[in-house]
Amino acid sequence: MRTLIVVVIGIVVGMAVLWLLRRQRHAPMTGMLVFACLWLAACLYNLSVGVSHGYSVGGEIPYLLMNYLVPVAVVWALRKRIGIARG
Repeated sequence: MRTLIVVVIGIVVGMAVLWLLRRQRHAPMTGMLVFACLWLAACLYNLSVGVSHGYSVGGEIPYLLMNYLVPVAVVWALRKRIGIARG
């Protein structure tokens, strides 16, 4: 359940970043880069919390990948559908 919550939060944050940068000239690329970097930092923090609570790094890596890659892929795919991407 926690993974689903993190993924949904990631999608919401990603769409918010793109929406906030929508007026900028290179908004889609800049927004995706900003979101990807910020979300990676958040996911790495989530990994460190899991490891500090006794889980192994090897056991946490699949969750890290899911928590990071799913929101980034969804936001990247939706950026054109919501009219933010240019060109």
